[in-house]
Amino acid sequence: MNNDVFAIAVKPGVQRAIEATETLLSFLLDLGKTILLDNAVRASFSAYSDRVKFTDRELLASLADVLVVLGGDGTLISACRHVGDRAVSVVGVNVGTLGFLTEITTDEMTDVCRAVLAGQVETENRQLLCADVSLPAMGVRSVYYALNDIVLSKEALARIFAVRVNVSGRRAAVLKGDGVIVATPAGSTAYSLSAGGSIVHPDVNALLLTPICPHSLSSRPLILPGDAEVDLVLAAEDVPTNGAVFLTVDGQEGMEISSGAEIRVRRSSRYIKVVKSPSKSYFEVLGTKLNWPNR
Repeated sequence: MNNDVFAIAVKPGVQRAIEATETLLSFLLDLGKTILLDNAVRASFSAYSDRVKFTDRELLASLADVLVVLGGDGTLISACRHVGDRAVSVVGVNVGTLGFLTEITTDEMTDVCRAVLAGQVETENRQLLCADVSLPAMGVRSVYYALNDIVLSKEALARIFAVRVNVSGRRAAVLKGDGVIVATPAGSTAYSLSAGGSIVHPDVNALLLTPICPHSLSSRPLILPGDAEVDLVLAAEDVPTNGAVFLTVDGQEGMEISSGAEIRVRRSSRYIKVVKSPSKSYFEVLGTKLNWPNR
C-alpha cells in the first residue's frame, strides 16, 4: 500500500471538525496526495472542488489507503462498516467527547498522518461482523457488516420474545427477554456493556453474546471463541403478536424481522487497521470514558 489516497470523513455541522479538516486538507494537498472528501460536508468545502473528489461516506473506506475520521465513534463506524476486502488504515480524530475509537487529538492529527506515511505508527486490527439474514417466508436474504454489534430487539411496547441460539451448529440456549446482542471486542464497550456484558480488550479473539433484559436470571452474557458462528432463529411461536422484532447493525441500519427468520452472525474476513494514539493507551481511554480515575 502506497498511502497515496487519503479519504476524509467529517461530522457535519461541527465547527471544530470543519476547522480541523481545513488544516488536514492543506497538509495533504501540500504533499500531493489524492483526497476523497465526505459528501456530507460538500457545502462547507466547495472552494476545494477542483482539488478534491467528493464521495459518499459509504464508499470512502473501500477506495482509500488511509481514512481520516473527524468526529466521534458514530462517524467512524458509519464509514468503516463499508470497508472493502482490503484493510484501510483509520485515523480516528476526536472533535468532541473522547471516543473509544476516535482517540487522536486534533493537535496530534498531522503528526500522526505524517507517521502513517512513514510507516511509523502502531495499529490494531478490528475485525467486522457479518450477519447473513434469511427470511424464507418473504424470499429475502440480506448481508450486513458491523464494526460493533448486531442486535435483535423488540419494539418498546412489545412483549418479550424468544431467540433460539445455536453456536457453531450446536444448540446453546433459548433466550427470552427483550433481545440479544452479538458484539465484537471493539463493541464490548457499546450497547453490550449497557446490557451487562463484559469489557473485552480489542486484541482478544472473541465474540460476545449478551442477552437484553432476560426473563430468566440464569441467562448470562457469554464470551465465545472468535471463530464461532452464532445462529439466531425466531420460530413462529416466539415472535410477539403485539409488536415487531428488529435487526439493528451498529445502531445505524437494519430491518424488521419476521417469524421463521434465521440470522447467522460470524466474524468477517474484512477488517480495519485503527491507528493508535501516540499519547494515550487503551486503558487510559477506557478509564477516562468510564470515569475510573475519579473513583
